[in-house]
Amino acid sequence: MAMAEKQSAHREALESRVVNGNVANQTRGSYFAFILALVTILCGFFLIYKGKSGAGLAAIVTSVAGLVSVFFYSKREQRKERVEKASALRSRRSQ
Repeated sequence: MAMAEKQSAHREALESRVVNGNVANQTRGSYFAFILALVTILCGFFLIYKGKSGAGLAAIVTSVAGLVSVFFYSKREQRKERVEKASALRSRRSQ
């Protein structure tokens, strides 16, 4: 019995480390994406300032479009996941 409890505690510790690592990676990725988008937008403004309005505008528009598309994609995926979880929960309750 003690061995099973020890194994269970070990498994829970490993799962906790994996979850915490995934959260840290997602947070770090969000920060890097924000910094990259900010740098791209600032470079776009710099290009506009230097007289290269087409390239600067393209840099700004593509950066903002990328951010917006990622936002809407993640919202759609979250909605889909919520619907799947709600449907699984309903099917469990009906059984």
